[in-house]
Amino acid sequence: MKRLFWIVMAVAASATLPGAERAVVTGGRAVGLVGANGAQVEPGDGCVVLADHKALYYASGVPEGPDVEVRVKMAIDGLANSAAVLKLGDQFYGFEGADGKVFSGGGVLAKANLRGQPPVVSDGRVFELVVTRAGGRMRLAIDGKELFNVPDRRSTFGPVALRPWRATMRVYDFTVKAGLFAPVAEVFARERKAARIAETFPWVDLSGDKTKDVIVAEGRPDLYQGHPTTALLPDGRILAVWCTPHGGWCGPAAESADGGRTWTRIDDRFPEGFTRHVNCPSIYRLVGPDGKARLWVWSQAKMRPDAKDCHDHREWGEAMPSVMSEDEGKTWKEMSALGEQFRCVMAFSSVVQLKDGSYLGMFHRGPDGHDRAPLEVLQSVTRDGGFTWSEPQVVCRVEGKNPCEPYVFRAPDGNELCCLIRENTHEGCSLMMFSRDEGKTWSKAEDAPWALTGDRHQGVQLPDGRLVIVFRDMAPKSPTRGHFVAWVGPYAAIKSKETKGTYRVKLLHSYAGGDCGYPGIHLLPDGTVVATTYIKYWDDARKQSVVCTRFTSTRRGRARAARACSRTRTAGSSAASRAGTARATTAGGRGASSTRSRGPRARRRPAAARTRCVSRTGGS
Repeated sequence: MKRLFWIVMAVAASATLPGAERAVVTGGRAVGLVGANGAQVEPGDGCVVLADHKALYYASGVPEGPDVEVRVKMAIDGLANSAAVLKLGDQFYGFEGADGKVFSGGGVLAKANLRGQPPVVSDGRVFELVVTRAGGRMRLAIDGKELFNVPDRRSTFGPVALRPWRATMRVYDFTVKAGLFAPVAEVFARERKAARIAETFPWVDLSGDKTKDVIVAEGRPDLYQGHPTTALLPDGRILAVWCTPHGGWCGPAAESADGGRTWTRIDDRFPEGFTRHVNCPSIYRLVGPDGKARLWVWSQAKMRPDAKDCHDHREWGEAMPSVMSEDEGKTWKEMSALGEQFRCVMAFSSVVQLKDGSYLGMFHRGPDGHDRAPLEVLQSVTRDGGFTWSEPQVVCRVEGKNPCEPYVFRAPDGNELCCLIRENTHEGCSLMMFSRDEGKTWSKAEDAPWALTGDRHQGVQLPDGRLVIVFRDMAPKSPTRGHFVAWVGPYAAIKSKETKGTYRVKLLHSYAGGDCGYPGIHLLPDGTVVATTYIKYWDDARKQSVVCTRFTSTRRGRARAARACSRTRTAGSSAASRAGTARATTAGGRGASSTRSRGPRARRRPAAARTRCVSRTGGS
C-alpha cells in the first residue's frame, strides 16, 4: 500500500494533465485513491474498504474545467452513527445517520433543498451516486433518481474525496471525468508539513492530574451538559451558564465564590423565559456610558411556544434574545431579542472593549442565518452598554473555507485587535486577522499558526505578557487532536507563526473525540488560570459534563515541554509518545482528595498525577 501511495503521488505531482475519464477505483481495485493523514485503503471482497472513520480519501487528480462527472458505486456499513460524505472541493453531500436521508453544504450545494426528501440509502445496500456539472448547473442522482439540480458557475471544482465519518465505506467503482486534471499533491504536502510540526512542537500532558479539576455539572447517560461560558466579577465570583443537550435549552447556571474550587447552582435566579432560549449562551459584563456595569447573556434564538424540542424550527424563533442583570448576577430579567439582522448560528462568540468605551461583538452565520456552509463572520458595536447594537457587517468571508466562532482580543501593547477564527472544514489551520483601527478595517484572513488551530478559542494575558489561549484542538496530525488544550506563548509568535517561546498543554482528555472545548477562562489575582469547559470526562455511559480546571504557568514550562517532547520522540509510535509524555512530565502524585460540595453535581475528582511543566493548583 505504501508503494501504491508513492506511485500515485508521483503522478499527482506532475503538471496539469489532459482530461478524459480517470479511474479511481475499478473492479474493486484502488488505482488512483489516496488516504490523507496516512489512512490506508484496504482490500475487500470485490471492493476497497475505507475504514478510517475521520479520514478523507482523495481521487489522485483534481478535476478542472466547466464539465465534470463523478461516479461512485459504493455501500455504507454502520450508517446509523454516521454522517458519511462525498466531498467536492468546498462542497459536500452526505448521508444523515440511520434514516438514510441526505444533507449538503457549501456555496453551491447550500442552495439544494434536500429537506423532507425520503431516505435514499440503507445500511449496507450498494448504490450508485452520480454528480455532474455541465451547462453551468450541478446535478446529483442516486440510482438514477435526481435529488437536486442547482446553478454552479464556479471557475474551479476542487478535489474529490470520500469521508466515512464513523462508518465504513465499501467502494466498488469510482471514476472522475473532466477536461483537465490538476495534481492533488498540494493537499498531501500540507499534511506532511503538519506532521513535521506535530512531531516537534513541545507539549505537556496535564489531563491525568484530576486534582486540578472540579465537576461543575455532571453528565448522566440521559443528560448532556454542554457549551458553557463564564464571567469573572469584581468581587471574585465566577458565573457560568450553559445549555442542555448539545446546542439545547438554556437555563442551567452556577456560581463559584472561591476561584472555581466549588460551585453552587443558581438556575432559580433566572426568569422562566430564559429556559426557552437555545444554543450556547454567552455571558459578558459590559459597562455603559452611565458607568453602570451590567451582565448580559445572549443566545442564538428564543423558541416559539409550539416548538416540540430544542432543535425544532429554531430558525423561526426570535433572533439573539438575552437576559440581563444590573446587580452583578443576583437577579435577572428577560430583554428584547436583537432581531432578524442578528439571525445567527451562535450568539456573540467574543466581545472586546474599544478605546472609546464602546464594545465590539462578533458572531457567525451561514446562508439566511442557517448553520450550513458557506459560513461568515460578522461584527456589531454597542455604544450604550449592550442595549442596542449597530447593523452587523461581514468582516470575514473566505472562498473554500468556513470561518466561524471568532475570538477577538486586544494585543498586549493595546494598539491592535487580533481575531482567531475556527475554520469549520477542518482541512488545514484555523484563520486569523488583525485590525489597527479598532475594528473599522481588518487584514485579509490568513492561516493561523498550526499550534493555535482549533475551535472556540478564549484567552487571558499573564502578568509577564504571555498569553494563555484555550480551545478544542483540531490541528492536523496533532497528538492531542479532539481534546481540550492550552497554547502558551508571546503575542508576537501569533503574528510571526514562529514556535520560539511557545508550547501547548493538554488540559482535559475527551472520551467523545472533538465534542468538547467551548470554554470560559480567567486569570485570578494569585496567578491561577481557571478554565471552564464541557467534555465527556469519563469513559463510561455518562455524557458530557461541565468541568472547571485550574492551573498556573511558569517560564520554565516550555523548556521542560521541549525536553519531554524530545524524549518521547525516541519512543517510536504515537501511542508510546503520548504515554512517554505523561511519564516525563508528571511525577509524585498523591492520594484522592475531595472538596465540600456547595451545590448539585459540584464535585472534586480523585487525584492522579502531578505535572512538573505546568504547575497544579489544588483545591486546598
